[in-house]
Amino acid sequence: MFLKKKKTAKEPPILTDDLGIHDKRDAYRYIFPESQRLAMSFKGKTVALLDISAGGLAFENQGFSQYDADRITLSLDMPNFTGDPRFTAWTRILHITANNVCHCIFEDCRVDEYEVVHKFVLEMQKRDLNASRNNS
Repeated sequence: MFLKKKKTAKEPPILTDDLGIHDKRDAYRYIFPESQRLAMSFKGKTVALLDISAGGLAFENQGFSQYDADRITLSLDMPNFTGDPRFTAWTRILHITANNVCHCIFEDCRVDEYEVVHKFVLEMQKRDLNASRNNS
């Protein structure tokens, strides 16, 4: 008698960039439309946010270096939110891509601060979905 070997489902491959860093940045991240990018000050320069998540944000490099850090403040005005939309955190550049984008993490944030960013991402994604449905 021969036993058939059961087939197991394979997990999808985890994509990595050229540094071998796992690319899971699409999950729960809000990518700002070019005309609606938030501005903030980083190390004395005004930068426009490309995207944001509870873990960090990205913006175009303006002469910064890897591991540069600064305390930033954002006003995350969003629909369906009655609390204080200000978010303040230490932000550190972890990686600067070949196309000159600074990928940063938030450091030393409290849970309630992360929750404001989670709420912002959710509400902005919902707003964009509703707008795209109304335009179709």
